[in-house]
Amino acid sequence: MSALKSNRKRLFLVDGYALLYRAHFALIRNPLITSKGMHTSALFGFTNQIIKLLQNEKPEYLMAAFDSKEKTFRHQRYPDYKATREKMPEELQAQLPWLWKLMEAMNIPIQRKPGWEADDIIGTLAKKSAENGLDVYIVSGDKDFMQLINDHIFLYSPSGRRAELKIYDRAGVIEKWGVPPEKIVDLLGLMGDSSDNIPGVAGIGVKTAVKLLNQYGSLKEILAHGDEVGNKRAREGLQNGEELALLSRELVTIDTEMDLELNLEEMKTDGFNDPALKAIFEELEFRGMQSSIRLEIPSVNVEARQDKDYSAIRNLSSLKDFADSISEGTLISLDLETTSVNPMLAEIVGLSFSIKNNSGVYIPILFKDKAENLFGKNDLEIVLEVLQDMLENPNIPKTGQNIKYDALILKRQGIMVNGISFDTMLAAHLVNPETRSYKLDNLSKEYLNYTMVPIEELIGRGRNRISMAEVDLDLITFYAAEDADVALQLTELLGKRLGQDNLQDFFQKVELPLLPVLLEMEFKGLYVDRNMLKIMSDDLVGKIARLTADIHREAGTDFNVNSTQQLAQILFDIKGLPAIRKRSTAEDVLERLKHQHTLPALVLEYRKLNKLRNTYVDALPELIHPETGRIHSTFSQVTASTGRLSSSNPNFQNIPVRSIEGREIRKAFRSQTKNWKIFSADYSQIELRIMAHLSQDTALVKAFKNGDDIHTRTASDVFGVTMEDVIPEMRRTAKIVNFGLMYGAGPYRLSQELGIAMAGAKSIIEEYFRRYSGIKDYIDSVVAGAQEKHYVETMLGRRRPVWNINSNNHLHREAAKRLAINMPIQGTNAEMIKLAMIAIQKFISKSNFETNLILQIHDELLFEGPENELDILKPVIIREMKTALPLSVSIEVDCGMGDSWFEAH
Repeated sequence: MSALKSNRKRLFLVDGYALLYRAHFALIRNPLITSKGMHTSALFGFTNQIIKLLQNEKPEYLMAAFDSKEKTFRHQRYPDYKATREKMPEELQAQLPWLWKLMEAMNIPIQRKPGWEADDIIGTLAKKSAENGLDVYIVSGDKDFMQLINDHIFLYSPSGRRAELKIYDRAGVIEKWGVPPEKIVDLLGLMGDSSDNIPGVAGIGVKTAVKLLNQYGSLKEILAHGDEVGNKRAREGLQNGEELALLSRELVTIDTEMDLELNLEEMKTDGFNDPALKAIFEELEFRGMQSSIRLEIPSVNVEARQDKDYSAIRNLSSLKDFADSISEGTLISLDLETTSVNPMLAEIVGLSFSIKNNSGVYIPILFKDKAENLFGKNDLEIVLEVLQDMLENPNIPKTGQNIKYDALILKRQGIMVNGISFDTMLAAHLVNPETRSYKLDNLSKEYLNYTMVPIEELIGRGRNRISMAEVDLDLITFYAAEDADVALQLTELLGKRLGQDNLQDFFQKVELPLLPVLLEMEFKGLYVDRNMLKIMSDDLVGKIARLTADIHREAGTDFNVNSTQQLAQILFDIKGLPAIRKRSTAEDVLERLKHQHTLPALVLEYRKLNKLRNTYVDALPELIHPETGRIHSTFSQVTASTGRLSSSNPNFQNIPVRSIEGREIRKAFRSQTKNWKIFSADYSQIELRIMAHLSQDTALVKAFKNGDDIHTRTASDVFGVTMEDVIPEMRRTAKIVNFGLMYGAGPYRLSQELGIAMAGAKSIIEEYFRRYSGIKDYIDSVVAGAQEKHYVETMLGRRRPVWNINSNNHLHREAAKRLAINMPIQGTNAEMIKLAMIAIQKFISKSNFETNLILQIHDELLFEGPENELDILKPVIIREMKTALPLSVSIEVDCGMGDSWFEAH
């Protein structure tokens, strides 16, 4: 096994064709041929190497890259690139279809991209992975990869006749070639590469190239001093071959900036698809290899499944015995099987519970070929009646995976789940907020090293997909009980992780108490006036039609306004506007062009209204619940890495408020109950106040304590005028600067937002930080802390990793800095409003008020209730929002009340 360079997880990137060719030629004298006459040498050698790699190294991640058949950008620069390469041998070419089948059965993802080489794919993914906290091993014998080697990227290379393993680090490269990794491209530019038909410099071999590099330092300097070189052949080569040298260097340079997504989830080494691999091995007659895999690489923990104690409860007596067996203080894991992922529409198929690791019970309600009820006249009613005391007992702690979903479905059935003490999804998000998926099967693999039964085994895929209610009882029993069991086991493990990361207190005081608040919000929903939306839609149709006519008139011809190609032709070919970013018609490009012609501005307005109509005005009615007449959005605590809440179906955060038409949508959000009102409470400039508290900048703190309008005060300070002399344009600029610099915006970003030159933006930034030096010091300290610890945290201790903060890539490093500056402020803001929601909901429930908290969006809380209650609640809401997380500066809350959200805010 390779010596670990650190405690980082490891990604192995396989140079696919290099490994395949090596395997083919290793057995060229004694090829493997099946009884049917098929050559399998390359397949056998390739697969054997992969299996050995998995057995010996046990990497967390693995991926293979392959060249595409298309020409690359290198061929465009140099048509003779790789021109001397022999065509792939026919016997090797015939094995390729089987190679792809093998890769799929071994669950090894492959990456190919037309116009690029495997080297570039590997180089890009290696760089991204190293910058994201992994150690990367490139599996190849190609010396070109040595240019990529650094502290976290290594070349994992078989060498010699016996394919002995050699792992190259920086010292290994120097030992091998006499120059460090960063000079390999210069070395190859000088000496060339006959295998790729790269010319290099005539008269210069490896020894001369190394000598010259050590003497002059770089290819550029060598070419500059070519006349001084003593060796006649080398000197003449340099004098006559500067262009070829630079071209050769360009050809051997691996591109590490491809547009590729780093999908580590896809690259996880989760074992093989045993049935598929077994079938392929039998066809290829790899009998010995099949035996070794069975002995040494168990695939998906099938054996572990045999040790599970899962059973179905099938009669009333057993059901009552189970309910009676759950004593107070017993942690029980809960999971529902349902007919829909929408909790407000889902029907209960069955309920599963687990109180002991590797065991669980399933209580079926609906299942395939159900002939008669199991528990009485109405199975669901009787089951819930028997379980009600247990589910509603606050002294029986409950856990689950996304337990809010299950609790909401049960609430629809009249059961209020009390005693929720844990949620594995919430805990996993706190432990690792950067993970893209918190699905139970992924958490099971990561934390328990256990592969759960895929849901596709029960309900299939695509058109053949069936409902959970149509699944055989024995199959769904194991699947459902496994869900509850795994969630129970994860509860213990993730609970320990929260403690290790000092997040247990945060979890118990913020995230967990918020869960029932969100459950109530989802259950209540918001009323939306369908008729009002229909009127808005008709109005927008008219406006869009008039805009389309105006656009066609300005263009001088009819065309499809939604076609970017046709629009580009009008703008750049017919109207002659300057083409930006390869004839892009993106919004930011049109913003830059609208001052040169009226057409871009008309298109921007067209797009805005079209999106408004399609995304909101016409889409919102489709989300209205058929029974309640309200929209029941889902609020997520695990989407944003900063801890901010998000909503889906619809995403309320995205409803536009800057345009008149966008704000009009809020008129449709009204109270469903006659004479009730909508009440809005909104934090005022809260993120700037948090910045003042965290930075303790003297000028900013003083401005808030004096009750100044902060943007006017900033404009006064930056532009050197009295507050009375600040004009609206100055205040607008100050507002952009206040929020932009708070989140790490640089001169370029600021110049784009303000529409000014870079020099002007730079001058504003310098003056801003001169006036507000405390903010500058705070930003510098946050970045320095992130560079040291690789994470940042909020006032209450929520953490977010910042892996790229020390990246050599300027863009990645700057993005990480912005993230580091943003997170403590935005995350603290999220915590403040969460704590306020918890306290306000507690007061509403305690007072038995009819008023409902129905929405949280950005810094605003929205309520629906009787006017007399809202009058009583107003000071309570303001108080709880102000005191939720006290700051050293005042916290202000703006309030409003009306018949609609539009009037209230």
